Amino acid sequence: MGENVVEVQILGRKLHIAHDGNEDYVREIAEFVNDKMERIQTESKSSTTLNVSILTALDIADELFKQIGQHRKVCEQIDKKCIDLVNYIDSKL
Repeated sequence: MGENVVEVQILGRKLHIAHDGNEDYVREIAEFVNDKMERIQTESKSSTTLNVSILTALDIADELFKQIGQHRKVCEQIDKKCIDLVNYIDSKL
């Protein structure tokens, strides 16, 4: 599988990112990260890119963990409803 490379800019730095064919997706992710980093840089008034990067990683990880928790909760609700439905169907047979 050949690699394609897309150039993106994050916090004013040009980066060349290898991808497997979906350049728009890579650009969308890069824009998401850049927007987060710019927001965090403004809000934290941090002067170092490393600190901004760490705070951004923590912020994105927090969002991910919250989404995983919500996903689990929905899956548990679906599982319960499926069990209830199977039990209902079994009771009618």
